[in-house]
Amino acid sequence: MKSRKSVHIYILGWILISSLLLSLPFLVDHLGFLALFGMVPLFFIEDICRKHDVKGGTWYYYLLFVVWNTITTYWVSYATLPGGIAAILLNAFQMSLVFWFYRLFKKQILKRDGASRDSFIPYLFFIVTWLGWEHYYFDAEVSWPWLVLGNAFAGSIKSVQWYEYTGTLGGSLWILLSNVLLYRIIVKEAGRDKDAGESKYQRRQRYALYGGYASLIILPFVISFVMFSSYEEKKDPCEFVLLQPNIEPYQDKFNTLTRDEQDDILFRLAERGVTPQTSFVVAPETFTWFINEDAPYTCPTVRRMGAFVKKHPKTNFITGAVTMRQYVTRNAPSLTAKKGRGYWYDTFNASVMMDSTGQCDFFHKSKLVVLTEFIPYPKLLAPINKLAIELGGATGSYGTQPEITIFEGSDGIKIGTAICYESVYGDYYRDYILKGAQVMSIITNDGWWSNPPGYRQHLRYASLRAIETRRSIARSANTGISAFINQRGERVAELGWWHEDCLTGSINLNNELTFFVRHGDFIGRISTFMFTLLAL
Repeated sequence: MKSRKSVHIYILGWILISSLLLSLPFLVDHLGFLALFGMVPLFFIEDICRKHDVKGGTWYYYLLFVVWNTITTYWVSYATLPGGIAAILLNAFQMSLVFWFYRLFKKQILKRDGASRDSFIPYLFFIVTWLGWEHYYFDAEVSWPWLVLGNAFAGSIKSVQWYEYTGTLGGSLWILLSNVLLYRIIVKEAGRDKDAGESKYQRRQRYALYGGYASLIILPFVISFVMFSSYEEKKDPCEFVLLQPNIEPYQDKFNTLTRDEQDDILFRLAERGVTPQTSFVVAPETFTWFINEDAPYTCPTVRRMGAFVKKHPKTNFITGAVTMRQYVTRNAPSLTAKKGRGYWYDTFNASVMMDSTGQCDFFHKSKLVVLTEFIPYPKLLAPINKLAIELGGATGSYGTQPEITIFEGSDGIKIGTAICYESVYGDYYRDYILKGAQVMSIITNDGWWSNPPGYRQHLRYASLRAIETRRSIARSANTGISAFINQRGERVAELGWWHEDCLTGSINLNNELTFFVRHGDFIGRISTFMFTLLAL
């Protein structure tokens, strides 16, 4: 019998191992496979707590998830310390809640139904509960799906080309199944009496389990490598210029540099990169601010955009901006509206496209970052709405729009523009394609997070969106990394981090719809249904 102290040390060791195995795939390219084993220690900890009657075992699971979340997403606190701490603690709490539900279900089914401790049903419940939670989390009011398990393969794109069928939750399912089966194999081997005889049936059963596990690990890799090597890029080139003005977001953006000085940087880069064949120039998120959508040419940046497209009539210009829309009404027209002098107004984290005629179209970011861009549950928390952190030139919650819209250039090319955080939401992102987007742009400003892993993780997630939709991506990031991503998720050209430059290149259009685009997150929907059935 181990001492109580040694048991706790043993548990802490498994917590450290699991945290590292789950974190490294999000930090280092090509280590996604580690996630296929990273959750096994969770079940070991459960066994240890049960065998040694350890009280408060739930706190150990919570600690494990806190450590994992901290290692991978600590950088959020660089922009907002309260928001960063809240994201880590609340996300870890939800993860531990999933595991607590599994333990409760396992206890009840063993007690109520007399099921064998070897039954697979509790593990099936764990899998569908986790997947159902991830599915729900994409649409929740307070949403932070950065560590969806399937994202672990964002740096291992040759391993998950089949995401075009399953989406990211296909990777989550793979990881969960692999961990559960490996744990069960270890337990069976540890409990098998190797000196006792084994019937032919038992031997076949054991070999079948080993073969099933090996197939589960190997076949997805093989299928993906075949898909990667055989995929033929749809050839329909379109030239883009990506602008990376590299304006420091805290001081230079709103204090040191004037708007005109920032515009000078942007349009100098645009002139350097544009050619007679350029269809789109793309500038980063929130590059300029306070464009009145009803009178856009009152903004100096818009007037310079107009002069640019007049000089380059084949080119469409896309930029990020904080925009505003005024309402002359007595009562607030929306939950996010702010009171002006004699009017109400909404502000938006928006993308603006100007075509060669000088016409401006707007799209409003609708997947907003909690606390930095909006206060959740606005009806309930309206009094603290103005506490939303200022990241982009406006305070208070940004407005949104009810559904995705896309831009159509003067040459008829249809393009979607995902703004920053929106590129993390695969099921939401596919709506750009359903609306007709032939190619995608992503505009972002990752300079808020300084120089930790966050901006690299964000870049890798764009590759997953390219695979899911088979749409090439033109990604413009204020401080980097701006990049062209092809339909296989490969970054074919990119600019360095914290570096002022422009990048000219061509990526291909595509009109075909993948299985995932057509059917969405079917794994999440099925898992939610199965969770409901099992929980009843």
